[in-house]
Amino acid sequence: MVATRLMTADELAAMPDDGYEYELVRGVLRKMPPPKPEHGEVTGNAALPLLLYARESGLATVFLNDTGVWLERDPDTVRGPDIAVALNHLLPPKPRTQYLTIPPALIVEVRSRFERLADIEEKIADYLRAGVPLIWYIFPEMKTVWVDGAARERVVLGEADILDGSEVLPGLTPIPVADLFR
Repeated sequence: MVATRLMTADELAAMPDDGYEYELVRGVLRKMPPPKPEHGEVTGNAALPLLLYARESGLATVFLNDTGVWLERDPDTVRGPDIAVALNHLLPPKPRTQYLTIPPALIVEVRSRFERLADIEEKIADYLRAGVPLIWYIFPEMKTVWVDGAARERVVLGEADILDGSEVLPGLTPIPVADLFR
């Protein structure tokens, strides 16, 4: 049997830009196809209230565009969530040129059409192991959101429900789930 050499987060960071996004999952490189317009639109709808919260409260920073979050080491896992919200007091000073090494307070993912349920559960499990306290996984085709996170039970919300920051992002204006799909 031939052993496969695992990639490190540093090697991932040093890869030349070829126009694709990649994630590193327990040392294995995964190429991510570019998202479709619906994905970008729903991500933008979710990002807007979070960006306003960050600006108005001064408590958090919102990271977009699949910013790398280093979740595990040896072997390394670096995920690129659609949105990551980190608490400012935990962030290193600027410039921030390396992957985030702290668990974000909130991870928001929008399901891509190519993602299988097993892929989604694996990604959520990675975030849970890293201690992410709040995860919103948005399903545009079903107009639902899974609310998950460390030390909480998963809840499924529909268009008539409201998202909030719970104790993780205090003072976040409640977000109607229906607004994510407008």
